[in-house]
This record gives sequence, structure tokens and C-alpha cells, in this order.
Amino acid sequence: MLSEFLPLLVYVGLALVVGVAGLAVSTLLGPRRTYSKAKYDPYECGVDQKENPHRPFAIKFYVFALLFILFDIETIFLLPFAVGYKRLLHSGALTEVLVFLAVLGLGLVYILRTGALEWELE
Repeated sequence: MLSEFLPLLVYVGLALVVGVAGLAVSTLLGPRRTYSKAKYDPYECGVDQKENPHRPFAIKFYVFALLFILFDIETIFLLPFAVGYKRLLHSGALTEVLVFLAVLGLGLVYILRTGALEWELE
């Protein structure tokens, strides 16, 4: 019965040896790095937290991110039509996709007119 599990035990043992050997070699031969206090300081979005950690971000960053996600998800809705284009062409799906794209286009025109995609440096 033990002979049935012998290949599995050899495989697990070999995996452990290779893993431990890899860690040992990288520890012995890898570069020695010293970390300073600045390495562990929080740093987010290019803003140094030492100056004013409670400085609010402009709403335009969030609006831009939401618009990106919205248009990204809407283009994913076009994927089933692109995959089954030949089968869906005769079922009237082309009209529905064109209406969907028209609504997307109107939304994009509205976004461009309101200036949501314009960046102003402060």
C-alpha cells in the first residue's frame, strides 16, 4: 500500500527541497538592502502625507474615474454582439446595438460639453 503513495511522497519531498533551496540561495546571494524611515512612510497618489494629510482631493478625479469605469463597462456589453455578429445580424440586434451606441455617443457629447474631461492644473 505504501508503494502506491511513493510517487506522491517523492513529489512532495522534491517540491519542499526545491522551495527551501531557492529561498536559501536567494538569501545568501541576494542583494543586501537597508531601509530608511522614508521607505515606510505612507505615500499615496503623489501627495506627501507629511505636509497636510487631510487635504481633500478635487471631485474631478472621482468623476473622471467613474466615467472611465462607466464607459469601460458599457464597451464590455458590446462583446456578446461582436462574438455572435453573424447570428445576431438577422435578428434585429444590429438596430439595438446602434441605439445603444447612439445613447453612448450622446452621453459622451454631454460629458465633453460639461467639461468633465478637461484637466486644470492647480
